[in-house]
Amino acid sequence: MRRGNPMTWEQLRVGLLVLAGLVIGALALLFVGRTGHVFGNRYELVTLVNSAAGLVPGAAVQLAGQTVGQVEEIELIPVEQRPESGEAVAVWLAVNLEVQPQIRRDSRAQVRTQGLLGDRLIDISPGGIGELVLEPGDTVMAASPVDYDALLAEGATAVGDLVEVASRLSELTRGILAGEGTLGRLVTDEDLYVGLSGVAAAMDTLLTAASDPDGPVMRMLADDSLYLSMRRTVAALDSTTAQVARGEGTLGRLLADDSLYASLLATAERTDSLLARVEAGDGSLGKMLEDPQLYEELLKTVVDLGSLLEAVRADPDRYVPDVQVF
Repeated sequence: MRRGNPMTWEQLRVGLLVLAGLVIGALALLFVGRTGHVFGNRYELVTLVNSAAGLVPGAAVQLAGQTVGQVEEIELIPVEQRPESGEAVAVWLAVNLEVQPQIRRDSRAQVRTQGLLGDRLIDISPGGIGELVLEPGDTVMAASPVDYDALLAEGATAVGDLVEVASRLSELTRGILAGEGTLGRLVTDEDLYVGLSGVAAAMDTLLTAASDPDGPVMRMLADDSLYLSMRRTVAALDSTTAQVARGEGTLGRLLADDSLYASLLATAERTDSLLARVEAGDGSLGKMLEDPQLYEELLKTVVDLGSLLEAVRADPDRYVPDVQVF
């Protein structure tokens, strides 16, 4: 009897690798099945959405962030069959039967993205106590979707604004470094730097002199006589103010005595009465202000007197009488 060729090490190694691959594949299939509940019992729900952009059959269905099923079918709703709210797409969901008590009438389904740029999926919010559990074939109400395209557009606009601001700041910085404008001249002018250095040196000298223990500043700060003198001055001022408040002295009497106020008030009343009489035309002054004939006569007298004075200045001898002494 002829025996076959013995198995070589290379053949054994290939067989072991194939066996290991089969075991790993079986374990992976079992793990995926448990994670995604592929082998569990499922029931069907439907949700109506305005748009299913990016959503494909087989996409994950999550309940409060946990995967509980997948999208089975996506179809457009005929125009004449659309609900009043206007949803245009019906999404059929296969959900694990074990989570059915969590999905109730107040649950909401939302199309969202896993991460900012990840796959699209359906996320269902758990229902509350007291609400009816949804049965197979029921509809899960859809929540308002987050418009990521609009968010990205707003983000792009914000980035554009930031780029524009950065460009303006760059132009401003270049202008400053080039010495343009007041700020640019302050930054690039060497004379200003020299002047500020001189001011700093002068301040340093002044502070050094002021900090000398034998200098006048430190002596004034260390000598109590200045403090005592200021206290005496403040005390004297306080005493004078108190005397004025009590009505003592000339200033106090002026402030506290009502006779000055009464005298001023009486004077004001007499002046007002006099002005009222003048406006009414009473008395000589009132007649002078109100009588036009008197005004004309006074004006004529003033004119004649002016003419006489001019004639006297022109020929003074004419108006000097001859004087004879016997």
